[in-house]
Amino acid sequence: MNWFDNVSSDSDHPIAPARLVQGHWRHRPHPLADPVLCRMVIDLAEPRVVSAQIIEHGNTRDLGSSTLEDLSQQMLALEVHHQPAAWGFSPCTMLPLWARPTFSEKQIEELERIEGYMVEASEENFDSVLQLRDEFLRGIGLTDRDIYRAVRQPQQGQVNRKSSRTLVN
Repeated sequence: MNWFDNVSSDSDHPIAPARLVQGHWRHRPHPLADPVLCRMVIDLAEPRVVSAQIIEHGNTRDLGSSTLEDLSQQMLALEVHHQPAAWGFSPCTMLPLWARPTFSEKQIEELERIEGYMVEASEENFDSVLQLRDEFLRGIGLTDRDIYRAVRQPQQGQVNRKSSRTLVN
């Protein structure tokens, strides 16, 4: 048995290829606030909001994971995923450059499994595992650049370290 046979195509852990759409939405950040314009990417296969930004006064700000979950629930309640074009969303094959990617739990598990294969791969198998990882990323609409951005950029502004130094974007 090949040691990476069960990645993505395994019937026990199937991960649907992404079906991404992008568009704009009016979002009320809290019950007393006025709605603000957001641009967002939705994966119709999951369905969930993959990435979203508030656009205010020409500036953009990434939305946090709890807000993305709230938006996903709102999209599901309105059944936007059934007729995205009717809501003004258009298909996209890859995550737009502005979007900061997020991952579902299943996608994270799959990436961790592939990472494990990379650690254990011999020199002869390493390129095959890289190809497998790249195919998986393409399948969910991402690239290496998106993965780098997802893990290297702080969620919001500055992040404090234990040494009291801060990271600045």
